[in-house]
Amino acid sequence: MQTPPFIPQSAYIHEHVQPGDKRLKRLKDEVDRHNLTEMWDMILALDYQVASAHELPHETKEEFYGIIELLLKAFVKE
Repeated sequence: MQTPPFIPQSAYIHEHVQPGDKRLKRLKDEVDRHNLTEMWDMILALDYQVASAHELPHETKEEFYGIIELLLKAFVKE
């Protein structure tokens, strides 16, 4: 009988833990870098009635990310 491969405890991710949202972090960093944080907060508060993007359901997050990406393209000329 063969023993199973060794998997360190640090490599284990619980099935209910969701991975960090890299797209959210990237967009938020870009918004902050271009001083558009007030726009970010205003969209969340007025359009989605939440204080943080973490509170949005997955499908709504994708919609929000698309809006932010379009606004970044419109406001930031690099």
